[in-house]
Order: sequence, then structure tokens, then C-alpha cells
Amino acid sequence: MPANLTPQYLEADKRFREAKDLEEKISALREMMALIPKHKGTDKLRADLRRKLSKLLEESHKRPKKGGRAYDHIPREGIAQIALLGLPNSGKSSFINFFTKARTLVADYPFSTTTPAIGMLDYEDVQIQIIDLPPLWEKTESWVYNIVRNCDLAIIILDSTSISPGEDYLAISDYLLKAKIALSPVKIGEDEMQSIRTVPAIIVLSKCDFPEDTGKAGELKDLLGDNWVVTLFSIINPHNLDLLKREIFINLNLIRVYTKKPGYPPDLDRPYVLPKGSTLQDVASAIHKDLSKAFKFARVWSKDGSLKGMAAEKNYLVKDSDILEFHR
Repeated sequence: MPANLTPQYLEADKRFREAKDLEEKISALREMMALIPKHKGTDKLRADLRRKLSKLLEESHKRPKKGGRAYDHIPREGIAQIALLGLPNSGKSSFINFFTKARTLVADYPFSTTTPAIGMLDYEDVQIQIIDLPPLWEKTESWVYNIVRNCDLAIIILDSTSISPGEDYLAISDYLLKAKIALSPVKIGEDEMQSIRTVPAIIVLSKCDFPEDTGKAGELKDLLGDNWVVTLFSIINPHNLDLLKREIFINLNLIRVYTKKPGYPPDLDRPYVLPKGSTLQDVASAIHKDLSKAFKFARVWSKDGSLKGMAAEKNYLVKDSDILEFHR
């Protein structure tokens, strides 16, 4: 037996051997994976543990779930709902743990995520809900696809250390198409009668710890086209974090506007969030139905300083971070 196995590991091993329930075995194996020392002397044992866990997890997926599909609907929080998608061991759990307060299991074996994990991403003055879903494979449960269908944006996590992230993307796309879901780099209108649900998506290339990893992003662009957003991500060498957050917000196709009363400073603590392409009339309706009927015009201050109290009519298209002062 390899040296340096801790008493805690041996205790977890004992619980695994004595467990009669499948979930107890899975729990004990996960604990053993977390506790086992990582050196050459344990390579074979760690590989054996991964094989055992993968087999048990596959068996667990095949068993009918008690009480039906509990995750078909996850209540929305924040300004939007985002689904994290990827193949096994792509880095989804590391991503959601890094950007939110979610604490999901991060492991070097497949299928460590078996239920949805929910976290809130802070972007400037708004919060965005992110759902880490179980990895896609042949036996992905239908509730996973139901959540994807109803999300506002999908983030596709691809492993940069994979032999071909491009082929990984094509595998993900194929799984989704079989569930009548298509991915698009931009939000598009669709006929309600269409059988295919189109979901806007961006791509995050995970585990990009070194500058040379940018080559994989170029390969993806060559495969998918320039319309796709491909952003690099690493928890070891964090970079592009502000850019990534901004890309997420931009691809939600939302804007934030702020209001002020005449003679007072603007209220910058509580933005109104609306779809891109909204007008002053839409903002007024979001504030109060009486205001939408009563206001005559609004003064507009823009984020870049190009507008400084310009009088605008009801059909004026507002932009992100505009400050609005309504006049009756």
C-alpha cells in the first residue's frame, strides 16, 4: 500500500468498504479522493479510485430519481439567469467557485457535479445568477436541458488542456441539438413555432495558465467564426477577469439606467435594468404606470459625458449607464 496515507483517509476507506448504500459509497470515495496524498506512490491508487467513482456515478445516473425531476425550474435571482455547460472535468466548478460564493466540489475525476450549484456573480452594481449544471454526456438527464432552454445566456466551458477544445465544443453542440437546443453567438429572434430553442452563448477557455494558451483561442475562432466571444480563464494565473465579467453582461443584451430628481444628485445605488433597445417610455413604465402616462420629456446624461442634460422625447433609445431626469 502506498506510504503516507493519513488516518482520515483510512477511516474514509473503511466507510467505503462497509457502506451498503450507493450514495454512501460515492460520498466516501469523494472524501478519499480529497484526502489521498498526491505523489508518484499514489498514482495507481488515485487512478483506481477515479475508475470506481466513475462507475458508481454512472450507476447512480441510471437509477430513477425519487420524487420526480426536482430541478426542472430554478427560481430566478438577480438580473438574469446563466447556465454553465461543459464536458466532464472542463473546469465549471472552479469557474463558479471563483466568481461567486458558491462552494462546489472541485475534483480531478469526472461527474463531480451531479446537482445544480447556484451562485451570484457581482458585476458593478448588479448581480447575475449562475447555475453550474452536471456535465453533458450521453445520459444527461432531461432537467438539465430544461434549465438550458429557459436561461438567458449559456457559458460554454472548454478545457484548454484538452487535445481539441474545438471537438469538445462540437460534442457539446451535438448533445444540445439532440435535445432540440441550438447555441448562437448573439441573441436572435425566433419563431415560437420552431421546434429548436436557440440560446445565446459565449465560450470560456479554462485552465489557460500560460500566455501560449492563446493559441487554442485562435483555433476556436478559426473553427467557429469571429462572431463568437472566446475568453481565457485561469484560477492559477487570473487574468481577463474584468473583461470576462463585462462580456457576460454585454451578451445578456441588457442595459442599466439611473434616475434623478430635478435639483438632486442621481440615485446610483439602484439601477433600472431593461432590455437593450428600450426607450424612455419603457423606462417610465418600469418605474410607475402613472409616470409613463404623465411625463412629457426627460433630460439625459450619458456615461461618456457626450450628453449633459439633453432634452429627449419618449421614443429616445436609452443606453447603458444613462442618467434620466423625468419632467411632467
